[in-house]
Amino acid sequence: MRTKLFFAFLLVIVIALVSNLIFERLIMSDFDEYRKGTAEDHLYWVLASIEGSYEGDRWDMNVLSEAIHWGMMLGFDIRVQDSAGREIVNSHTVMASLPPAMMRRMESIVHTHSAEGEYEQYPLYSEGREIGALFVRPLKKGGAIKVKEHIFKERGRNFLLISFVVAGLSAIVMAIFFSLYLSKPIRRLKLAAGKIAEGDFSIRVKPGPPDEIGRLSESFNYMAEALQKEELLRKHLTSNIAHELRTPLTVMKAQVEAMIDHVVTDIPGGLETIKAEVERLTTLVEGIEDLAKAEASFFSPGEYVRINLKEFLEGIVSRMGPIFHEKGLSFSLSEGGDLEVVTDVDKLDMIMKNLLSNSLKFTEKGGVRIEYGNKESDFFMVLRDTGQGIPEDEIPKIFMRFFRGTGAGQRGVGIGLALVKELITVMGGRIAVTSAPGEGATFTLWLPIRGHAH
Repeated sequence: MRTKLFFAFLLVIVIALVSNLIFERLIMSDFDEYRKGTAEDHLYWVLASIEGSYEGDRWDMNVLSEAIHWGMMLGFDIRVQDSAGREIVNSHTVMASLPPAMMRRMESIVHTHSAEGEYEQYPLYSEGREIGALFVRPLKKGGAIKVKEHIFKERGRNFLLISFVVAGLSAIVMAIFFSLYLSKPIRRLKLAAGKIAEGDFSIRVKPGPPDEIGRLSESFNYMAEALQKEELLRKHLTSNIAHELRTPLTVMKAQVEAMIDHVVTDIPGGLETIKAEVERLTTLVEGIEDLAKAEASFFSPGEYVRINLKEFLEGIVSRMGPIFHEKGLSFSLSEGGDLEVVTDVDKLDMIMKNLLSNSLKFTEKGGVRIEYGNKESDFFMVLRDTGQGIPEDEIPKIFMRFFRGTGAGQRGVGIGLALVKELITVMGGRIAVTSAPGEGATFTLWLPIRGHAH
């Protein structure tokens, strides 16, 4: 990238050089055109003055000499002929007729002996009748006029040259600076990506300025953090799954061996034990499936839609109510009005499903009640159950993966509440728990009313 940036700036320099050369040509051409146009204007002025010196079928020599005098001042070598082709006057005779002081002054400005090229002929008219002809050719300029023209051209070329040098050097400096400045964070990202490819997910890049490179660095750091978390979770999950699978498999193996060796004679009882362990394995697999869904939800943007929270919760009560009633528990939703929120419905449904499943497992009598409302920019949902409660020292641990409290026994694998916590965090919310043994538990969720995709 650094080489490409450097050559890009060099291309800019070449384009600037070509532009300066074209511009210089155009300026000099415009100046020459202007000078040529001015000379033509002067020529027509001299022509008109000479024609004006002819009155009453004769030439006014004083006026004619003055017109030629001014023509010489304007840079012309002039000859005037009458209609018969006889020369009436020319620049040399006018110069010779001047006083010595004026002659010296004129010679310092124009050089009558330095005329260049052939004469150009222009007919002279008076009242529509041809009265003669004017012959002109340019004189070599001297004095201040020639010097000023030369200075103008030189200064124009020097200005363009200096501007190009300044622009070129600036472009080179900028090329070096930007190639180093822009390529440095890209190089850091490249090295960090190489570390990630080697399995080092702890690598991070220094956040840059709030531009595209800076946002790219932030996205890279987020990716690295997500990959690191995923790797840690994978290792932790693998370890916990192996531990959770080992116990029921060991029990089933022992039961089968005992029945083969006739150590266990109660075959139906042994099969019931094996069935219980299979059910435990099934529950574990279901929990792993929920974990996989939650992880996929964490790493994919959520679809945030506007919903009526009351209708959403009524749907949950309708869907899960029969399960609670089958166990002899009540399940109700508090009275409240419509409340529109913008949220990720899939994640919210998963959160409620896990919380209610948790309450169902640990509630033997009474039931569960859901309350909802809003405060400022958040909406809240409160789940109150009449279950066995949670000891105070275990409350900080219940959201850890595979944690099962002292009263959990063989119920669950310790995944549900961990998923709830992670999903709420992804959605920008928070959860609080109040409980005491024998007094049930209260889970309070706070989520933004107007959520945004992760």
